[in-house]
Amino acid sequence: MVRAHIWLRKKDGMTGEEFADHWVNAHAPIARDGFEHLTSYTVDVVTRVPEGVEAPYDGVATLTWEDRDGFKADMGSEANARATEDLRSFTSGAGLLFVEHHVVK
Repeated sequence: MVRAHIWLRKKDGMTGEEFADHWVNAHAPIARDGFEHLTSYTVDVVTRVPEGVEAPYDGVATLTWEDRDGFKADMGSEANARATEDLRSFTSGAGLLFVEHHVVK
């Protein structure tokens, strides 16, 4: 299984509500509907942080594929080109990490 975490920072001047709305209702459907091999996609939007702490990002998505071939195929797709372009419309920064998932409880 391939599992990717993608963290995003909202575009300067954008409210948290605008950021979340665009991500969930406009951006996420590009991958959800266009990535043929995607098996799971979740979005976690930061709603608050402890007092005195600055959030390093405004949200994180977790996307999974059964295998590397499916991941690579989706990354070469037209949907990925559209998703990458759309990121510019609502983010000021992003990062990608590949992770190993462990269920502890």
